[in-house]
Amino acid sequence: MTINQALVAATKKIKNKKIKTASLDAEVLLAFILKKLKEYLYTCPQKELSKKQIASFKNLISRRIKNEPIAYLTKNKEFFGLNFYVDRRALIPRPETELLVEEVINRIKNQELRIKNQSLTIADIGAGCGCIAITLAKILPTICNKRFAISYYATDISKSALLIAKKNAKKHQTKVKFFQGDLLTPLKNKSIDVVVANLPYGWQQWKNNTLAENRGLKFEPPKAIFTKEKGLYLYRRLFQQITKRKQKPRFILGEFDPRQKKYLQKITKEQFPQYQLKIKKDLASLNRIFVLAVKG
Repeated sequence: MTINQALVAATKKIKNKKIKTASLDAEVLLAFILKKLKEYLYTCPQKELSKKQIASFKNLISRRIKNEPIAYLTKNKEFFGLNFYVDRRALIPRPETELLVEEVINRIKNQELRIKNQSLTIADIGAGCGCIAITLAKILPTICNKRFAISYYATDISKSALLIAKKNAKKHQTKVKFFQGDLLTPLKNKSIDVVVANLPYGWQQWKNNTLAENRGLKFEPPKAIFTKEKGLYLYRRLFQQITKRKQKPRFILGEFDPRQKKYLQKITKEQFPQYQLKIKKDLASLNRIFVLAVKG
């Protein structure tokens, strides 16, 4: 079987399962098997595949037609231009979450974060594979031109997710300190300037949704996606933990579902009268990111 024959057969098989990205999926998976760039598939379409390569490719295709995400099949997901190792122990990074990283970067760029004592501390709560903290640790030193020291903390309740995060931190050679525990609890004695959180915000009705675009969710850890109180249970608890801290962060940023806007506004107004709430839209013009900033 040649590369071209394998691509044609795989694309047809994936299309039959109503997966819209059939052609791209086939290309990505075959390039992954061959350890080549996708361009290679079209520069050498008549190259014969070995029996081992064919078997490996067919195995991945059989998993893909069951809606297993490409990221889990290749153990890789790009986020903010960086490649992260992922597997079923942690949530796959989403493009929307890149907006959280952009927001932190822009506020530091625009000097909205007044740096005290030539240092800044950023905490990523619910770190998962570590993409937020690691990306910030990779990019900010260059942007800030090392004018001040930045400490990066990341917490997650899942030990297995933190193993992935530590693997990624080592891969990208970043100094992020990881803590296992409930939200901010492991950092109770730490002074924090910026809290960034992408906590689970799905709820039961969404979990039961059988729409094709959501079928891949069954392969991801449910605790990293779903929670109570229409998806805002963990955010409410995080806010409660922050209000009890003697030293409050100057910025709190998080990601949410557009349908949660009114409830989010209600609980932030109740718990953070000293903060100003701003809602940012994603690339689809949907409300997606909240930013709480200390007034004045």
